[in-house]
Amino acid sequence: MPVSRRYRVALGCYALWLVATVPLVAHELGIIPLLPGVEPGVVTGAAVFVALGLGRMLRRGWRFLVGDDAS
Repeated sequence: MPVSRRYRVALGCYALWLVATVPLVAHELGIIPLLPGVEPGVVTGAAVFVALGLGRMLRRGWRFLVGDDAS
């Protein structure tokens, strides 16, 4: 079954965000020094994921309110 390019890009971005989160947690635990760009990358990724999730929820909610199928 072919996977869409959009899905692969989204999954890749999520994987990169998870990889960036590990050094941030390790820094907070005092294991390693903070690498440049890690904290802004994690914060930016979290903000983007929240915005995308909010947009998706609003879209599905609007479809529910106007009577379209919400799936």
